[in-house]
Formats: sequence, C-alpha cells, structure tokens
Amino acid sequence: MEKVVICADQSVTRAGMAAMSKMATTQIVAQVGNLQLLEAWLQNQRADLAIIELSALGITESEAVFQMLEELPLEDALSVLMLLENGIEAQARESAAQLVGTGAVNIVPVDISANQLRCAISAIISGFNISHPSITETLFSQSDTAFSLAEPYLIDPLTTREVQVLNQLADGLSNKAIAQVLTISENTVKFHISAILAKLDVSSRTEAVSVGIKAGLVKL
Repeated sequence: MEKVVICADQSVTRAGMAAMSKMATTQIVAQVGNLQLLEAWLQNQRADLAIIELSALGITESEAVFQMLEELPLEDALSVLMLLENGIEAQARESAAQLVGTGAVNIVPVDISANQLRCAISAIISGFNISHPSITETLFSQSDTAFSLAEPYLIDPLTTREVQVLNQLADGLSNKAIAQVLTISENTVKFHISAILAKLDVSSRTEAVSVGIKAGLVKL
C-alpha cells in the first residue's frame, strides 16, 4: 500500500483531492495546508507520494520543494505530483526545470480528470515521470537545464486507432463507451485492447495507460 499525503491550502480542495486519489493501492495518510506544514510532517512521518496543489509555481515554492526533498533520508525517497492552476511563473522556469529534471517531481494542470489523476498516480508509483507535455515543453525550451523526454521504447508501435483507444482507456471509459465514442463495434474495441496489451507487454488496462503515459501516447 503506497502512502500518500495531500497538500493544498483549502480544506475543501484537500478533501476533493483525497477522494480523487483514492485507489486500492494507495492510502491517504495525511492532509496538510501548505508546504511548510508538509515539510514539518515529513520530518517525523513517511510517505511515498506527495500530491501538492498550487495556484502557481514560483521561486519560493520551488526552493521549498528542493529543500524538502534534500532533507529527506535516502531511504525515505519521496515522489511529488504538483497540480498547478496558473502554471509556472517566468522567473521560476529554471528552478522548475531543475525540479522536473530530478525525476522526483511531476507537474500537471490542476484541471485533469479524476481518472487521469489516478492514472498519473499509478504511473508515478510504477517509477514513471509523467509531467504534462505542455509544461515540459515550456520549461525546457526556455531553460539550459539538460533534459530529454522519455524516448518511445515500444517494440511494435501502436496504430493511430490503438492510440485513440488507449486514450479512451485513460479517461476510464468502458468498452461500450469507447465503441460509441469511436463509432466502432465492441468486438473491435476488444481486439484493439488485446493488441495494445500485447504491444506494450502489460496485462491490465491500468498498466497500459501507465506505459502509454511514459511513452507520450496518452494526453493528460
């Protein structure tokens, strides 16, 4: 069971994030109101993932996260998922790029769906970095920090239709719903899903979405 701590300034936001993050493989162990309280909590407790909601990522927030990660014991490695409402301030792009470059910090827009959030959590727990492409492109096109997006490693690339089906899986749609969205039969959907699982060398829909995120095939 992966331990998750929620950090957001509003109690209603924290409750909503906790509900959206609820999964069979996760346990919400704490909810705190700001980065300072999160850092204090981590001094005495352990979590595998911190989900942090911020209105924007500035220099102050970047430095606080850096310090928090640096002060953790090596055996208490922490992954961070940031949900940003207003993006990254211009003066903080360099430090934000360094944060993402560590591999421990992932950044996505705050308006992702509940299912997309759960897929992101699953991917991070599996060891993937899933920062949103729009964020990484902005950061690393304007930063000197060395960084390269994950190279696709698929032995057998997915077809255009299979990528469409994979993205519908990421949205939590059933086979019937996918068939309706793509105007194909349920049997065809099942065929595509079987092909996706085989090509990605996974055994479940959740694993397929996690690998799809890693390969840049799934849009969060």
